Amino acid sequence: MTTCELETLKGLIDSTPDVAVLINLRDYYAQRSLPEKGVDSEVVYECPRTQMMIRTAVKGTTIGRHFHTVCDEYVIVVGGKGEIMVNGEWKPVKAGDVHVCPRGIVHDTRALEEDLQYLSIFTPHLPAGTDINWLK
Repeated sequence: MTTCELETLKGLIDSTPDVAVLINLRDYYAQRSLPEKGVDSEVVYECPRTQMMIRTAVKGTTIGRHFHTVCDEYVIVVGGKGEIMVNGEWKPVKAGDVHVCPRGIVHDTRALEEDLQYLSIFTPHLPAGTDINWLK
């Protein structure tokens, strides 16, 4: 490639990090320190079109019923067990399960018996502040 072609491609990059990402989840989770309760969450990739977080809902955690007004959320369960509220019903989830939740749909996640490890992918990117609308 010519210098000009490389500069054109570089001009397309608007992500953080600004390089391709390869993450070994087993190693990632093994090195992560978890809080005593709640959700451990780290943004590992973001751009104006999407955002990806690696998360753990610690045993005993219920996130709380909520919905998003701007973003669709994709939850990919990669370890542990828990439950996700899907269309008003709690459904058991384990590694290999995928939950697709369009904006405006109420959902919740809980890890009652063991930690639940998952990826959350938001599209478009979560707006500044938050896109979480909590329900009681």
